[in-house]
Amino acid sequence: MVEPQTAERRAVSYGRRILGPWRSSNFRWYWTSSSTQALSQGMQFLVLGWLVLEVTGSSTQFGLVLFLYGVPNVGLLMVGGVIADRIDRKRLLMVIQIAVGAAISALAVLSLTDVIAVWHIYLAAVLLGSLQALNQPARVAMVADLVDQRTLLDAVAHFNAAVHIGRIVGPPLVGAVIDHVSISAALLVNASCYVVSVLCVSRIRPGAPSVRPASDPILRNFTDGVVQIWRSPVLLTVLVLACSWGGFGMSHLAIIPAFAKEHLGSGAYGAGLLLLANAVGSLIGNLSITFMHRAWLYRWLLACLVSFAAFLTLFAWSHWFWASWALFLVVGALSLGTVWPLATTILQLTAPAEIRGRVMGVLHFTPGFHYLGALPLAAASGWVGWPSAIGISAGLCLLVTIWFGVARAAGRRLAVTPAV
Repeated sequence: MVEPQTAERRAVSYGRRILGPWRSSNFRWYWTSSSTQALSQGMQFLVLGWLVLEVTGSSTQFGLVLFLYGVPNVGLLMVGGVIADRIDRKRLLMVIQIAVGAAISALAVLSLTDVIAVWHIYLAAVLLGSLQALNQPARVAMVADLVDQRTLLDAVAHFNAAVHIGRIVGPPLVGAVIDHVSISAALLVNASCYVVSVLCVSRIRPGAPSVRPASDPILRNFTDGVVQIWRSPVLLTVLVLACSWGGFGMSHLAIIPAFAKEHLGSGAYGAGLLLLANAVGSLIGNLSITFMHRAWLYRWLLACLVSFAAFLTLFAWSHWFWASWALFLVVGALSLGTVWPLATTILQLTAPAEIRGRVMGVLHFTPGFHYLGALPLAAASGWVGWPSAIGISAGLCLLVTIWFGVARAAGRRLAVTPAV
């Protein structure tokens, strides 16, 4: 039996951990900016996906748009990581978000004037993918600039919670706007969120320099980062697991509008509800991170990856909307709710400060890979159906987890010794 005083001390300790990052006004503005950006990104792929389906009526075309987004997202990520280590991260984030808002506003104008064509969406996808490749390494690396090492795990959890809150509100909101107003109005709402995010970033006060002066060539910076990652068992193992999870396990997420329409017979609002379930689950999983023992983060990562593959398979084979909704909530809790913040935290704590941006750049190949995986997944659904296509992806994710995370000697060593 736990003594009342012991339980009270634990509660106070957990409370201090949860509130720790919030003592920094810079972190508060950063969190607000991140949640607003997440709101717009939660809207972005539902509204773009529905726009493609309205213009072409083809889920394969939707997969192609995601592929075009993913190619520059993957191709430029390491460049984005190098830039995040060389340029002031606050200014970089502001410029990128202004550009993204302008691109989405242009699509809204084209849609309002009824001259939108699929090639416009292709072009926007390439531009948005390029900008996101520059945005994510800087945004994630910036967390460690705003808080100290003691509160980093909790700050990462709060950052991811901001992302999940945006994903909870964004999809059903924009789905309702699409169904009850128009796709053009949805695009304008999407663009306006980036304006708010830029204003919040602008309120972050300058602190200690977060980047070093640009002395070495970019290619040298890039290769130095790759060499250090290759030589670190922790960095290499966690990055491979994360990229496999993104490429195989998460390729379903971006094509949920097509899955909902073709497999479950839902409209835009129904697709938004599915994405809401995933986001709610992600938030629940993210909040649980605070209660995990910091010495065994790698074990938690493996357990969540295995469980994720199992529940994703169950979700793929469900034909009843509300059963799918509940299963997708669990999938969210196990994936973006725990796998992503666990991988991010392990890498943040392991990577030296001078290469952290490049490590985050490699980590953010993960979402790039799931956009690249959307095209073959959408094509496979036409041959074998959505359940089999998603089930095969989940199986491949599980296979890599067992092989690289457990079967290899380096993976076994990480599992039996503290990861950080």
